[in-house]
Amino acid sequence: MKNNKTAFVTFFPIKPDTMGSSAVVNSRFTNWPNYKKIFHISHLGKINNSKIETIHIKKETPINKILKLPEIILKIQNYLKNSKKKTIVIEGASWIFYSFVVLIFFKLFNSTVRVIYISHSIEAEIRKKYSNIIIYFLTRYLEGLVFKYSDISTSVSQREKRVIKSLYNIDTILLPNGISLRKFKLKNKLKINYIIYTGSYSYKPNKDAIDYLNNHIMPELIKKIPNLKLVLTGGGFYKKFPWIINKGIISKDLLNNLIFFSKCLCVPLKFGSGTRIKIIEALCLGAVVISTKKGIEGIKLKSINPPFIEEKKTRFVRKILQIIHKNKKIKSKSINLKKYYLKKYSMKNIISEFIKKNEI
Repeated sequence: MKNNKTAFVTFFPIKPDTMGSSAVVNSRFTNWPNYKKIFHISHLGKINNSKIETIHIKKETPINKILKLPEIILKIQNYLKNSKKKTIVIEGASWIFYSFVVLIFFKLFNSTVRVIYISHSIEAEIRKKYSNIIIYFLTRYLEGLVFKYSDISTSVSQREKRVIKSLYNIDTILLPNGISLRKFKLKNKLKINYIIYTGSYSYKPNKDAIDYLNNHIMPELIKKIPNLKLVLTGGGFYKKFPWIINKGIISKDLLNNLIFFSKCLCVPLKFGSGTRIKIIEALCLGAVVISTKKGIEGIKLKSINPPFIEEKKTRFVRKILQIIHKNKKIKSKSINLKKYYLKKYSMKNIISEFIKKNEI
């Protein structure tokens, strides 16, 4: 009903036909009840959808986003003004400063708005790894305020819930990441031996994992399987290696096919926060997954082997070789497990339970 409006706000581009964080936001938005609209800042083209309001920037930089904050706030305010029950859902998958500005504005100037902060990760954890100390402490301070002053704040896993409590003394509500996996036609377009990694190279944890694959894992693998390829998707990677097939940003259906027909999705993440959407999606497809403990963190597994969890380089390489040589048997096990993951991480079920418990 128009008397109960929800404004979703994000500070990264929403691409309807994609995976990762953007797909999670799309799926959450689709399954959210009541009258709703997404407001996002994007350097990409405008989306032809009346429920998606694009605030365009020429280039994706922090200063360009900051300059657009007044515009996005004004659009949200105008959208909500005639509604009796107003809700803002802030999707925290970008620098916390943007979320902080939106939150504080509505807390100061429109107290009738209920603000829900959905954390995709604990940003202070990530900033501590690769940002300078000033940015780290600023991020930690602002993130603490966002958790504190939101009417509802969420965490994606029990581990994140504990860390947020430890860092900020805030009790968050568990809201796991989920997916809405639509039907697609299975068609193997790459008739070759390949493993795959998905994710933008511009995101530091992804960059570290992709560099590790190219510098440490693939050189060892091609000694045993010279024709093996590494398929990368997500954009931002421009380095040259003889084994790379760089697909860039592609459609969701094509990506699903590439993951499903790969020998395995390899996720050697060393740091990061939140739960890895790429792994949840792969498990729901019935694909074979090998990851570090950090990569699989926060995901409730039905069993292991598959998915496979390895830390050391030698064991990681050895396990990939085993997966390739026994692919049919291992793949069959992964496919048998996908029903569990589809039910466990169904966004429809997750949102329905969240809405009911929190009377939204």
